[in-house]
Amino acid sequence: MPESEMARELTPREQKYRRILRAAIEVFASKGYFGARMTDVAEAAEVADGTLYLYFEGKEHLLMSIFDEVLGRFIERLDEEIANMTDPAQKLSVMIRLHLETLGRDHALAHLLQIETRHSRRFMSTFSRGKLGEYLDRVRDIVEEGQEAGVFRRDISPGLATNLVFGAVDELVTSWLLAENPGDLLRHHKPLVRVLTDGIARGRGRQGGSS
Repeated sequence: MPESEMARELTPREQKYRRILRAAIEVFASKGYFGARMTDVAEAAEVADGTLYLYFEGKEHLLMSIFDEVLGRFIERLDEEIANMTDPAQKLSVMIRLHLETLGRDHALAHLLQIETRHSRRFMSTFSRGKLGEYLDRVRDIVEEGQEAGVFRRDISPGLATNLVFGAVDELVTSWLLAENPGDLLRHHKPLVRVLTDGIARGRGRQGGSS
């Protein structure tokens, strides 16, 4: 939990909001997003059906709110952990670790993010312009910082490097979810970071624009 939240207690309204989000994660993961009803979420959260609509316009808004909340808190935590770091490779490692930690300890959330939401192109298009867009901006910022510092290769565009990093982490989580004996997701952290940083590290390929 970010330090900003540790400094104060949540209000009753915030607690209920969090409880509804948690219930929705479990319901959407178990019943499937398209198969779940708002009534199912209300029952799981132990609130009246009408209470949901005091917080959310409908099921899609509820789903968007889950990811805004989860990714918003993730980004806050990332910013706190890398605030005093100067090594872009270390920042990238922290980001990947937090990603794997967040989903590795919450199977329902991982299932919702990796499996359920992928059925809706409209949702993913909208989602990519929100908090996911902020997440990708953080990756890109780290890549560009590394390129400017001469740590990462300059013959790979920041956009491509960002897609490579996110795609690798995303595919790893999906493979972990679908495995019969998945084990600890976090055990892949160091090998994945090594592969990715070796791939974009300076000196691993021709340096564009160098003399």
